[in-house]
Amino acid sequence: MKDFVLLPEGRVLGSFTPLETELLNDLATQVIELLSFQLPEDRLLASVGIGGSAGPSSDPAIARLLPNAYPDDDYASHEFRYLTENSLISRKIDNARSFRLTLDGGGEVELGPEAQQAWLRTLADIRLIIASRLGIEHDGDEGRADSDDDIMMHDVYAWLAMVQGSLVDALDA
Repeated sequence: MKDFVLLPEGRVLGSFTPLETELLNDLATQVIELLSFQLPEDRLLASVGIGGSAGPSSDPAIARLLPNAYPDDDYASHEFRYLTENSLISRKIDNARSFRLTLDGGGEVELGPEAQQAWLRTLADIRLIIASRLGIEHDGDEGRADSDDDIMMHDVYAWLAMVQGSLVDALDA
């Protein structure tokens, strides 16, 4: 990966190897698939963006992506989740799809303002999912590294932090 650079008119340009592009695409696809299972089957509720689960998911990754808004108030959390969860899931899926579309051109990506936001949000979602799978709860927490798969996920997690940091640095320039 080459660092993102700021272009005229607020666009940014990044460059990835074919393997990096494939990895980013696969990770965004996994976000879409994971969140798609959370959407309601009730089309009427889905069409207006309301409806949601009764509480946080038992899957730690979903629980990190869709946390309780009011951890000390079950009723308020349930109401908030019911009114917002499906629209939040839809936005996260839309961001991941937008992210994937920018990768279709190959290794070089040029991002306008909307795509930049989709990238930042999707990278954050991917990192939250990986962190939950590794047992990383807070900054400085190393999480689990018991197997080769865990070590590889740590490497991907760190690389994604570098990608995200490069994008933020370019946007701050």
